[in-house]
Amino acid sequence: MIPLPHRRLATLAAALAGAATATACAKTTASPTVSWVVGGAGLDTVELPLGSDTRVLALRFDQARYQLQLLAPAGGVRVPDDVPHEAIAVWNGGYFEGDLRPSGLVLDQGREIAAPSRGSGLLLLGERFSLVRFRDTKQTGLGESALQLWPFLIEPGGDDGIHRDDGKRARRSAIALDDAGRGLLIAVLGGGISLYDLMQLCRRLGAVVAVNLDGGPSTGLAVTRPVQWREPSQTVVANALVLVARDRAKIGLTR
Repeated sequence: MIPLPHRRLATLAAALAGAATATACAKTTASPTVSWVVGGAGLDTVELPLGSDTRVLALRFDQARYQLQLLAPAGGVRVPDDVPHEAIAVWNGGYFEGDLRPSGLVLDQGREIAAPSRGSGLLLLGERFSLVRFRDTKQTGLGESALQLWPFLIEPGGDDGIHRDDGKRARRSAIALDDAGRGLLIAVLGGGISLYDLMQLCRRLGAVVAVNLDGGPSTGLAVTRPVQWREPSQTVVANALVLVARDRAKIGLTR
């Protein structure tokens, strides 16, 4: 008999190895153990169950066609109600305090909204987003938006960011990059999973670097293409990540 902790991980692995929910006439391409539904125009999706009370929603996007932007207004964001109409997708952002003050560095087009903390990761939202170690990055003089995040799930270079499973389950959100430079936005809803299991999930979705976003009641998202997903956050959040098309006409949008 498999010991309980390993049995749970085996269940997770088996669920992740299943096929993603596909729409009619959609084709699929395989990542390490998960099949992405190819929606066209540089957007792919995965929707799959993890056990009886948890499910995963993930969006993969071509950074040549889409840009990730920061939404950080005074007073916070209700995800997805406060999202601009032109958004292709929105995901909740980083950690924050009870008064909606961000818990780490936030730069909005180079303007500092919140001061740095001890968080390990930095999301740089330039022409193409990148995930870098905070300690290795000079924050002064940055002209782009940036968001301090933690912990790394998969470190730059590919090492594990989480080294033990504490068994603490929660709704989760994450952002990642795959080996082709495509962006991944990941949400775990329902009963949730541990950070260790989230790291394993990111690897099975093809991520080579990944960092945790705020989770629990903050986890929330909406996607308008190629599927319709709407999973509101259970609280107002300090900031959010908004995906927009670089050229709406080229992906078949006229407005």
